[in-house]
Amino acid sequence: MSAPHNAAAVGMFDGVHRGHRDIMDTVRTEAEALGGRPIVLTFASHPLSELRPADTPRLLTTAAEKEALIRSYMPEADVRMLDFASMRGVSARDFLKRLRDESGVGTMVMGYDNRFGCDGPRDREAYDALGRELGMRVVHVAPRRVDATTASSSEVRRLIAAGRMDAAAAMLGRRYSMGGTVVHGRQIGRTIGFPTANLAPDTGKLLPANGVYAARAVVEGAGEWPAMVNIGRRPTVETSADAPVSVEAHLIGADADMYGRRMTLYFAARLRDERAFASVDELRTQLGADREKTMEICK
Repeated sequence: MSAPHNAAAVGMFDGVHRGHRDIMDTVRTEAEALGGRPIVLTFASHPLSELRPADTPRLLTTAAEKEALIRSYMPEADVRMLDFASMRGVSARDFLKRLRDESGVGTMVMGYDNRFGCDGPRDREAYDALGRELGMRVVHVAPRRVDATTASSSEVRRLIAAGRMDAAAAMLGRRYSMGGTVVHGRQIGRTIGFPTANLAPDTGKLLPANGVYAARAVVEGAGEWPAMVNIGRRPTVETSADAPVSVEAHLIGADADMYGRRMTLYFAARLRDERAFASVDELRTQLGADREKTMEICK
């Protein structure tokens, strides 16, 4: 058997943020040095959905979004979506050995907080020792700092949950996006001059904090527009105290039929909190101002 010459990394990579891209850059560099191919292994669903379902976080990227982002960033890579259930019971040593023997991996690249294997060694020296035992090299990537904060999926989730879309975008390296299907709503916005496309978000995706946002909306087969997005319970027009949270986008300048189409929102900035207005006229005035800000931000 020829010497292992590929380089690999494994992780959840939710969000494919700048720290993840540092790992992928290292995988690329190591593979080039070995004359092999970079391999990126990730999971279709969060491991906690198998281990502790109640603790499973809302996701920054669906499996399809994540795979597309990785393939776009590393078109030369062998990208593999793993089923976490199939890895339960596989030790870190056995996982590395399998990569070496079945995929020709000679170098394993790990992030600063990366762990794998059912025994999940907690320190980098343990992984280094396993690598030496198996004739493999283990490379550790330093954490990426963004505005004095370590980039991580949990930190990006915290920023988005707080509506801090600019800070989240800086850590992601792009605007946070959320996709789904346009569905029928109550069409209240149409009656006050601000028709909206109601979005049923992809399952498991993290919603930004309730409020009004400036975004770009891309509607499959229809086009792209600046969008004023409201996430919340619509307190001015909704009488129910336990109304569900809705995602409504006013697409500025759009007149196409959106129903049933896939729409993706790319969030640029949070404009304000959602709040109840004294009258529909007062709401209409505020929406006009929100629309002007959106057009300035998302030209």
